[in-house]
Amino acid sequence: MTILKPLRVLYVENDPVLRRLVGGILQNHTEIFSITGVEDSQTALSHAKQMYFDVALLDYSLGKNSANGVELAHQLRILSPEIGIVIFSQHRVAMFQSDENGQIPTGWSILQKKADINFKYLIEVMRDTARGKSVVDPIYSVLSQDSDPLAKLTSRQREIIALAATGIDASAIASEIGLAAVTVRQELSKIYSILIPNAKPGTDLRTSAVMLYLRASIRDED
Repeated sequence: MTILKPLRVLYVENDPVLRRLVGGILQNHTEIFSITGVEDSQTALSHAKQMYFDVALLDYSLGKNSANGVELAHQLRILSPEIGIVIFSQHRVAMFQSDENGQIPTGWSILQKKADINFKYLIEVMRDTARGKSVVDPIYSVLSQDSDPLAKLTSRQREIIALAATGIDASAIASEIGLAAVTVRQELSKIYSILIPNAKPGTDLRTSAVMLYLRASIRDED
């Protein structure tokens, strides 16, 4: 008989009332060892660099000054490739993105956020996700790569285009993520060819790619 250890959970929710409520209830369950609740992606990444988490429970819309839950999930996976990801949201999101090998990542789940949260089921999903399984609430449709151009990008490429969207150049991006500037420029070229495969002469590839990225990233936040 396998004895399952209690989960260390990173919970990211920008609504302070909901964050305290859900976090408090989860912490009272024996299946949860600890739960760290934060409001935005920057704080979440700061904690993830210092602490080990089995699973991240992420809202999708985390405010205008924060990466959304899916973008944060990819950044967390770069820091901790084994962390389970549970997107907990009322938004329809394209959550399954290809990894660097073009494969659908394991340990990614999505649940609908409702007023009457079934905490027993939520904990079950978090545990299964931490063990590498994926659970998708039937209400959600998983968008294909054909309908979501960002799904064709690797996690690293998504991180680079997200930084490019802040206005910094390739050298600054390279410094931010610890790569050589030439590598970032090569990745940007790949991103442009993926997002704008049939660019017309004179097209500003960077601006066009960033605009496409931003539109795709915020389409579910309206």
